[in-house]
Amino acid sequence: MRALLAGLLLLLLGSCVPAVPREDLRGKEPLSFREQEIQGPLEDDASRDSLLASVERSMAYLGKKDIGGGADTISGAKFSPGRISRSLSLFRDILSAARNEAELDRKVRESFAFYELGRGNPAPSILLTGYFEPLLDGSLVADGEYRYPLYGRPNDLLEQTQEEGPGEKGTRRIALRVEGGQAVPYYSRKEIDTDGALQGRGLELVWLRDPWDRFVLHIQGSGQVRLPDGRTIRVGYATSNGRPYRSIGGYLLEQGLLPENEISMGRIREFLQSNPGREEETLNINERYIFFRILADAEGPSGALAVPLTPGRSVATDLTLFPPGALAYLVSRQPDLDESGRIIGWKTLRRFVLNQDAGGAIKGPGRVDLFFGSGERAGAAAGEMKEEGKIFFLLAK
Repeated sequence: MRALLAGLLLLLLGSCVPAVPREDLRGKEPLSFREQEIQGPLEDDASRDSLLASVERSMAYLGKKDIGGGADTISGAKFSPGRISRSLSLFRDILSAARNEAELDRKVRESFAFYELGRGNPAPSILLTGYFEPLLDGSLVADGEYRYPLYGRPNDLLEQTQEEGPGEKGTRRIALRVEGGQAVPYYSRKEIDTDGALQGRGLELVWLRDPWDRFVLHIQGSGQVRLPDGRTIRVGYATSNGRPYRSIGGYLLEQGLLPENEISMGRIREFLQSNPGREEETLNINERYIFFRILADAEGPSGALAVPLTPGRSVATDLTLFPPGALAYLVSRQPDLDESGRIIGWKTLRRFVLNQDAGGAIKGPGRVDLFFGSGERAGAAAGEMKEEGKIFFLLAK
């Protein structure tokens, strides 16, 4: 699924983001959800229809789970599927009946408690980034214009899980292949794209006309491809080569090729277009490689919960810490775009969101990624999102 390696734009930007506390999870007070008060009105700067749709999608996800049993405990706070489902149902009823924002604010505060995840009181700020679904031109047939393939999952890719190291919890996934009777790491980006390790195996799903477009799809994990006959197909994450990720933005900064204040998605693309001799080398710095599958026609890209993501409403978090499907309130700021999609400033972001996705870079209590939607306008906004913020999860009292 797209969610396992959501192409989150933080990956492009590496460490060049505002300073937000990043805590060492070992040897400290355990994480826990603590009840907090939200300062300021519960305004919502997006459409009510989109919020209702996103709530319904979380309810559909929870409706498939066993919600009759005891509470699931996440970081010391009881966010059972049953309690989350009841909270969503109550919120939907309040939202449908509220005549204005003032009434919505009053009824939500009367009926819900708000929780932040952290070790202190109050919890530290989160780092809020953005992601989107690219819309790119491609072809089902390779030719002189379309030469850069998206590959499906190779049949020689073997997956295993491995326990994390001392002092760490959980497992991690590794991807292998067999060579000379020995298990070895799966091919790197350079071996696949430059050396042609997968050519001639019939794994090509679609061809794109620009290696940067392909890289963006790998980062985002899903996208739409517009074919020459006008049809559009949607592709999504199938698996990865399990190799470590390395930020190309961080690499260009280390090499002195771009200053820190210019590390953004658009600026990186401009640099590579102006320096085509460095493009292949730069992209290959990131060894991680994504394999895709053709998705059935749907309302939108599917996230970690296997429900369509809602632009401006779906967020990706670390689902080992934050409750899947739950309702939250997000406070930060966002780019202000003019009609042409050019960023002209920044404005407040205050809205209800649903926790419906995950991502390879979204780990720990201090990371949240907001889905901006599809196409160039969404990409322009998502590419600039590296903001501090707060996220509060709601539970019915």
